[in-house]
Amino acid sequence: MARYDFSRLSVLVVEDSRFMRSLLVTTLRALGVERVSTAENGQEAIQFMAPAAAIQGESLVGKTGIDMIISDYVMPVVDGGMLLRWIRLAGKSPDRFMPFLMVSAAADKEVLFACRDAGVDEFMAKPFSAEGLAKRITSVVEHPRPYIYCPNYFGPERRRQSKPFETERRKTTDDEIETLYSGKDMSKMKNKKKRVWIFKLPKSLKQKLATGTAKDSNEPPFDPELLKAAEDKIQNMATDYSDWVKESIEELQQAHHRAVEDPDQASEQFATMHTLALELRGQGGIFGYPLISQFGKSLYDITNEHATITPQLLDLVDSHIDLVKVVINQKVAGDGGETGRQLLQSLAEAKRKFADS
Repeated sequence: MARYDFSRLSVLVVEDSRFMRSLLVTTLRALGVERVSTAENGQEAIQFMAPAAAIQGESLVGKTGIDMIISDYVMPVVDGGMLLRWIRLAGKSPDRFMPFLMVSAAADKEVLFACRDAGVDEFMAKPFSAEGLAKRITSVVEHPRPYIYCPNYFGPERRRQSKPFETERRKTTDDEIETLYSGKDMSKMKNKKKRVWIFKLPKSLKQKLATGTAKDSNEPPFDPELLKAAEDKIQNMATDYSDWVKESIEELQQAHHRAVEDPDQASEQFATMHTLALELRGQGGIFGYPLISQFGKSLYDITNEHATITPQLLDLVDSHIDLVKVVINQKVAGDGGETGRQLLQSLAEAKRKFADS
């Protein structure tokens, strides 16, 4: 297996959470990535990726200098899914074959399928580790999948198993398929009587990053010392994480109070709490607070847009906020032992009370 020098890699991080954006950038830099650009949402990323030259109709492939995008899925204005579709389908996209890694705490089946069908290369659920991030970057570099262009899809081959292209199941004949082995210029495809194009492109990113071959086949493709340094960097941000959670609790309490005081604005406040709960769900496990992730997921589920807002539901939301507050104030790490069991029991009792109301 090849060894890679991540210092040659250029990454665009798209993340609306200031804390999570900082965490991703810190982790990438610790892994050796020296060129990291950032955007706060998909709209800002598009503005960064499609400069004035695009308006003049010039080819932008490679002009941004970005090798890979790492993006959150749930963001305001333009979310990760919309950004991914723009990269894959827009005429002003700098590179429709751009490797795209989606990161989200909303790792539910429908989200995974939506990302897959939009043409994502890799998906990483929050909470994540430095090793998980390094492995997904390496997977994109080491094993890039063929890209498929057809009437209803463009992106990496969605099947990960090495099987022949199933022309009969897709109701496509061999005469309607063309395989291309080089080049990313898709304009020449317009006049061809084909239904499916398979792009098997050179492993250019691998060629760019490879520095040699590992001495031992069991060695990781990246420097183990860098991985340890990245994990240490994450843990060094634990104090920042604690401060971030306390700020989030204050925002949750304010939103909850407004929902109680003004029922006409309750839906708007629930949307705010829903977003905050998603971040709690995604980050707790990174810093050794899996209970915060668990309580965050539960809060995320009950504040969804279809929720019928009642005084009883508001009480349940308040119980969730109190539980998160206890975990962070008392530093209940891991499973929390007896304290953790009591907190989980309190959540179960609050849910039963709500169900019986």
